[in-house]
Amino acid sequence: MTIKILVVDDELDFIELLRHRLPAPEYIVLFATNGTDALNQVWHHAPDVILMDLMLPDLDGLTLCEILRRQRATRHIPIIMVTALANDASRYSAEIAGAREFLPKPLDFDRLKDLLTSLIGHPRIEVESDRPAITSGLPGSSEG
Repeated sequence: MTIKILVVDDELDFIELLRHRLPAPEYIVLFATNGTDALNQVWHHAPDVILMDLMLPDLDGLTLCEILRRQRATRHIPIIMVTALANDASRYSAEIAGAREFLPKPLDFDRLKDLLTSLIGHPRIEVESDRPAITSGLPGSSEG
C-alpha cells in the first residue's frame, strides 16, 4: 500500500530529508511551503496524512489544522504536527486545533513510520463533535 503524505514546512532541507527517508513506492511525498499552498495541495491531491509544522509564513499550522477540521471533505485526514516547539503548550494547542499526533524535531523516523502505518492502516471514523486525541509523549502514555 502506498501512503500519500503532504509535508507542510517552510524548511526545504526538512522536506528533502523526508523525501529521502520516506522513499517511493511505499510513500508519495508531496510538499507545500506555506498554508495557502497546503490547502491547494489538499484539494488537488487528497493526501492520506499531513505532516505539518506549527510555524509557517502565512497561515500558522494551528490555523491551517482548524480550517481542515472544519471541512467535511478534509476532517478525516490525520494531521501530525511536527515542530521544534515541543513544549506542553504547543502540544495542547495542536490537540485543540485537531492534530492527531505531535512529534518533535528532529524526527525519530522509526516512530514516524510506525505512526503512518498505524494511522493509515486503521482509519478512524470521525464524528461531527469528535476531537482527535494526541497520545504520543503525553504524561500517562506508554511513550511518555
